[in-house]
Amino acid sequence: MTTQAKRITIDPITRLEGHGKIEIFLNDEGDVANTYFQVPELRGFEQFCVGRQAEDLPVIMNRICGV
Repeated sequence: MTTQAKRITIDPITRLEGHGKIEIFLNDEGDVANTYFQVPELRGFEQFCVGRQAEDLPVIMNRICGV
């Protein structure tokens, strides 16, 4: 006999501008098996990050969106 894994859904995510959703899948033992973070809107500011050093991203992203 197999049991189906449990799904936890947080929808909407209220601390995010626009819409977002988190889905957490637990295995039979109750441990996290997989997690999905979904934001369907294309905001486009991610393109500012392409080719930049990782150390620059907290400063850039904090000024653009604050998330």
